[in-house]
Amino acid sequence: MRSQPPVLRVARPADLEKLHRFEILCFREHPFRRDHIGWILGNEHAVTLVQDGLEGLTAAMMLLFEGRACRILSVGVAPRVRRRGIAMQMMRAAEAICRERGFSSIRLEVSTRNLPAIELYRHLGYRTDGVLYGYYSWGEDAYSMGKTLLPPVAAKVSPLWTKSRIQPNKY
Repeated sequence: MRSQPPVLRVARPADLEKLHRFEILCFREHPFRRDHIGWILGNEHAVTLVQDGLEGLTAAMMLLFEGRACRILSVGVAPRVRRRGIAMQMMRAAEAICRERGFSSIRLEVSTRNLPAIELYRHLGYRTDGVLYGYYSWGEDAYSMGKTLLPPVAAKVSPLWTKSRIQPNKY
């Protein structure tokens, strides 16, 4: 019996509890609070992508659109499926959404201690443009990273996005 491929979709407010549990699973020491996730889900300038697998959520990404830039607020992959390219797929889907909406840049902050994530972002063409000392509420430093996005015509658009495997919601 073949299993269904994971589905990437836009989260809905009804996903709040599931997303909060997922945050705790992925970011045990410092997850987003439930009310913060609710604010993101209800914000017309934000999109949360989730990947559903047979055993529930396998990945989630929160995006906030500010001016002409998109800011990645969070990228989480379930511990049981890490190091399988899921975060890379999520990042490419986010970039495709940004291009589709006409955004020219994408930004994020990442802990200076999160070496696997830093490596991923650099591999995808993100550049470090500064250190944010004491950025996190617990005092940890972060790198500010960003990438300029090519217009849709010149960009290589992710097959994940172009095959309409992301199930859109009204946002």
